Amino acid sequence: MNWMGPFHEGKPQLQRDESQRSIGIAMQTIMLAARAMGYDSCPMIGFDHEAVAKLIRMPAGYCMGPMIAVGKRVKDSWPKPGQLSIDEVRIVDRFPG
Repeated sequence: MNWMGPFHEGKPQLQRDESQRSIGIAMQTIMLAARAMGYDSCPMIGFDHEAVAKLIRMPAGYCMGPMIAVGKRVKDSWPKPGQLSIDEVRIVDRFPG
């Protein structure tokens, strides 16, 4: 589409935001496909981005999102501390207040 280039040109934060949105959509698709195939998955953010970028020879100007581990679980995952209940985050029909 002719408007996409000019819309993103000269806007590095918008470009990065758009890439992170696309990464998130791709990650969710991979994780849902893995689950449908009987596999488990886990997104991971605790890694050295610069070391991985060097390892995979990532060109300048690219950005990296989380990694995804896919396989068969050997034990249940740990509970996620500090997670809010659905009643604390769900909004029905309007914003509170």
